[in-house]
Amino acid sequence: MKAADREAAVVIASALADLAAYGLAPDGRLDEDPNPMRLRTYSTGTILVWYQVVPYRKRVYVKRANL
Repeated sequence: MKAADREAAVVIASALADLAAYGLAPDGRLDEDPNPMRLRTYSTGTILVWYQVVPYRKRVYVKRANL
């Protein structure tokens, strides 16, 4: 992965973690999701990030980033 793409993935992961800290996801509130620990995707158009939110640990795990 190129340095610019790696940096973009880190920024996306950081933003997802910030949202999860407030109980949010890019598509809505985590507490309204019937399956909050499901594998999710977020796309910027050039990068597709697969991630999982673990609410009781207050963490976001990035599983994969595709270019």
